[in-house]
Amino acid sequence: MRPELEAVALAAGTAGAVGLAGAGLTLLVARRSPAAATLLGPVVGVPSIAAGVVVTTRAMFLSEHDSALISLVLLAAAPVALLIGVLLFRGVRRLDRQAQARLADEQREVALARSQQDMITWASHDLRTPLSAIRVMSEALEDDVAPDPDDYHRRIRAEADRMTLMVEDLLEMSRIRSGMSSGHVETVDLAELVRGVVGGQQPVASGQGVRLDLAAAGPVGVDGVPGQLERVVANVVSNAVRETASGYAVAVTVRAEGRDAVVEVDDACGGLEQDDLARVFEPGWRGSLARSSGAGAGVGLTIARALVEDAGGSIELVNRPPGCRVTVRLPLSPAAGDALATR
Repeated sequence: MRPELEAVALAAGTAGAVGLAGAGLTLLVARRSPAAATLLGPVVGVPSIAAGVVVTTRAMFLSEHDSALISLVLLAAAPVALLIGVLLFRGVRRLDRQAQARLADEQREVALARSQQDMITWASHDLRTPLSAIRVMSEALEDDVAPDPDDYHRRIRAEADRMTLMVEDLLEMSRIRSGMSSGHVETVDLAELVRGVVGGQQPVASGQGVRLDLAAAGPVGVDGVPGQLERVVANVVSNAVRETASGYAVAVTVRAEGRDAVVEVDDACGGLEQDDLARVFEPGWRGSLARSSGAGAGVGLTIARALVEDAGGSIELVNRPPGCRVTVRLPLSPAAGDALATR
């Protein structure tokens, strides 16, 4: 074989062997990070070429001067390849993040569309029930065949109130999702606000045979929109009263804990399955066993979570025999003492 062909074959074989090893390493890295693999690609190319050249120059017995010159050329090429690899890495990583962000946005849009469709379906079904009852009772009153007209009037009013609550819930969900503001932020005594909500729920609880207890150590100042905070507490307390069996109690506690204002509502709903605990704040969720009375549009807790998070707080629901505990945490107002003292 001619010396030139031998040199070419030796260079190709050496470069191929090193390149294959580098390619294997690059593929392993690509499984975990495609962007990092783009950094290794150009870097692997330089050593494979360098290995082929170095082996060939030694086999050809080139002078020290020529060998040194070739080495300097390879050393100069290495930083350039590394720079190209870094630029590729950054570019691919940016594209990867953009693709992930687009995918996350698409998934959120799909989930939102599905949740909106579910809400429309549930609301249509739930509104149909009280409307049908109102129609039947109205026709009975018109035909003068109602066995107890006064009771029918009370039941029509109750069904109308139920529909009003459902419509208000749906309107509130629409407002939250559109990002519309619904009031001015001010310092509120959370203990006093909860006391008013519990007082308003007392007749409902008594009518269901449920005892409603309150332990509020105030004042507990928080910054928020009073109407929104009242809706949070009302949604949580009314939900607890509705799902508690007759003869049991709902306990509401308000206190300051560290830098947080804490509202705890304990009911006697019987508890939830683990899968239900993960879905309890989803729009339209009713639950498989407990919390399935369907008195509203199924968005009460969803609204509560959105309003609490909008106020910089958090809300969670856990099992606590004989039922569940909802805990609302809101940041204490730094100016609570001065603001509340002037009222």
